[in-house]
Amino acid sequence: MQDAIPAIQTRSWLLYGLLALVAMSFSATGPVTIVMAAAGQAGLSLGQTSSWLFAVFAINGVGSLIISWFTRQPMVFFWTLPGTVLIAPMVVHYGFGAVVGTYLTCAVVMLVLGLTRWIVVVDRWVPMPVVMAMICGLFLKYALAILHSTLSAPWIGASMLVAFFGLVALERRHARLRIPPILGAMVAGAVVMVCGGLQLSGMPSGAGLATPLWQWPQFNLHCELELLVPLLITMIFVQNAQGIAVMRAAGYPASLRLITVASGVLTALCAPFGGAPSVLAGPCNAILVSDGSKGQHYKGALLVGVLSVLIGVFASAFAYLLNHLPPAYIAVLAGLAMFGVLEKSFVSAFSSPLPLSALVVFVVTLSDITLLGIGSAFWGVVAGCLVAYSAEQQKAAVA
Repeated sequence: MQDAIPAIQTRSWLLYGLLALVAMSFSATGPVTIVMAAAGQAGLSLGQTSSWLFAVFAINGVGSLIISWFTRQPMVFFWTLPGTVLIAPMVVHYGFGAVVGTYLTCAVVMLVLGLTRWIVVVDRWVPMPVVMAMICGLFLKYALAILHSTLSAPWIGASMLVAFFGLVALERRHARLRIPPILGAMVAGAVVMVCGGLQLSGMPSGAGLATPLWQWPQFNLHCELELLVPLLITMIFVQNAQGIAVMRAAGYPASLRLITVASGVLTALCAPFGGAPSVLAGPCNAILVSDGSKGQHYKGALLVGVLSVLIGVFASAFAYLLNHLPPAYIAVLAGLAMFGVLEKSFVSAFSSPLPLSALVVFVVTLSDITLLGIGSAFWGVVAGCLVAYSAEQQKAAVA
């Protein structure tokens, strides 16, 4: 019996290690291309881009390690993608220093909201079914990407789908052979890639360690007015709300105040090196809680933190290797990892007392519209709250 305990613990760490690899393969591929594209549009140098990647990976990785260890919850923090997209025109108009200054202002506001409990008051206005419907709308595109990627790379996609759903069928029939479906998909796709002749050519000279550069902030009123509000809205109501919803759906308490304060602290640490504001990583944490046992998912977050630090240190080399990995493999893997979260989110949103509100949120979020420089996820939450408070909750009160 005693000999069986280490074996069980080894299998546990193996599972969470695999989930961490999938989570990092998602978080460190497509989102990184957005960083690099925005840096190119903003005219940043190679050194500034490398410093940016170092900040968003290494600093957030250390923060994720510390927070996940002490809370025993999967709390991985990365950068805000809307903030990344927004900065390119801001850098062109106001300079990189002004953008960094706005990041620091954003960090101060997040700290004030978290430390004064104002963030809790704001959170109470948003019903959980509304947030879960937003998760459905945001994550559904990752599931849809499976189809497009499979059509573009049939052998890779088909092999991963067969492996995944075959193992799901065995799992739900309570078969003795319990292999995580996502592991089967990962291995199947990798085998096809290797058989297809995937090769990584030699790395050019100069592509290696990151080059952290200190960027002195400048506080430009026009840049603050134009950039600060969209950043705060997306951080609080879209990305942190998304991450919190994922954790609560998995059964974790997910302290809103702690997450808000952590976002503020990590944003303040990343900003001087050019890193975009830090938020709780919804898709990454969704992958980490997609398998395994409640109370043990923090192990995957710890491994993600370690991998994130390594990528941050070797940011230049990582960016080079990233360009040689088939995009279809990452897209299918991430989409399949989202299936469990999507299933729970749909049930939570549409079996609640607010089905019409959930439907409105889902439709608006899925539309991918942009209004006043703010994305569809925020407007979905706004529309859902309006319907919830003006129609469904009023109807329930009358009944």
